Amino acid sequence: MLSTTELVEDSYKWDGQTVSFKGEVLQDLMARKDGTWMNLSDDNNTAMGVFVPKDVPMPLISHMEDYRTVGDVVLITGVFYRVCVQHEGETDIHAVSVTVLTPGSAKANPIHPDRVVWFVVLAGLLGLVMWFYYRKPGRGTGH
Repeated sequence: MLSTTELVEDSYKWDGQTVSFKGEVLQDLMARKDGTWMNLSDDNNTAMGVFVPKDVPMPLISHMEDYRTVGDVVLITGVFYRVCVQHEGETDIHAVSVTVLTPGSAKANPIHPDRVVWFVVLAGLLGLVMWFYYRKPGRGTGH
């Protein structure tokens, strides 16, 4: 299995080759008339675009990564294109198979007391500034 870093740094080597790539599904799937686009992250702070043509069986992707959710982890086998002529020069993988390895889940998003305190303090300061601004004589009275 290759990483995003390996694919990008050795893009000439892998161009047109069949590769395997594992990553977390990011954000929304983008369905098009000829297939579906997805972005996958392999934890290298980069994403790889994957195009799944209509004729390739697409499993149910139930979770996509966002601030509340850990996305499904999928294994893609497909052809890597350094500069894809079909997709306006994008670097992408055209999938020939897609397998869900690990279903996603909800993230724990606890309330951080320190953030709540800062919010209350800043909101109070803003209220105080506005009170001083609008209590000046002649403001808002038309004089």
